[in-house]
Amino acid sequence: MAVTSPAPRRFRLNDWLALGLDALAQQGPSGLTIEALCRRAGKTKGSFYAHFPAIEAYLAALAGHWRETHTLRLMQDIDKGGPAQDRLIALDRMALALDVRVEQGMRRLAQLDPGVAATCAEIDRERIAYLEKLHGESGRFTPEETLTLARIEYAAFIGFQQLDLGLSPQELHDCYGTFMRLLVRPAIS
Repeated sequence: MAVTSPAPRRFRLNDWLALGLDALAQQGPSGLTIEALCRRAGKTKGSFYAHFPAIEAYLAALAGHWRETHTLRLMQDIDKGGPAQDRLIALDRMALALDVRVEQGMRRLAQLDPGVAATCAEIDRERIAYLEKLHGESGRFTPEETLTLARIEYAAFIGFQQLDLGLSPQELHDCYGTFMRLLVRPAIS
């Protein structure tokens, strides 16, 4: 009796998207060609085209996946309860646990693709509005201050990721933790 190997697992849409975020983190936008993705996946172009009619559709889906996994899910998890101050601290921890290379890569990709740029701009607005909401719920600031604080806090978060300050990931984490402490939030550990 011949021994047969199990059939290779079918590569699903979410597998392609997870693979894309990984490629983006490791190689930047240059890792997101159909050829590079198929080579990384060990799949044929036919497998790719079974899910996406063109690379533009893939990049749009990848940006949407990034929005879901790096923004919307965090907000949903944070909104499960607790005082606003506790939720702000939890949001800081969750955001800092994400792979910053994905955010960096997505923003580089946005410079090359108008659809991704539009998604990035939408995500920026959503994140700022969410921070504004949490700061407003804390009861510590006026409505004008909540929006300004949300913008400054978000600019610092993105800025720490985008600038090459020559700092290790731990040093960047510590700088952002100090910034949070200056906002009268306990340091993030």
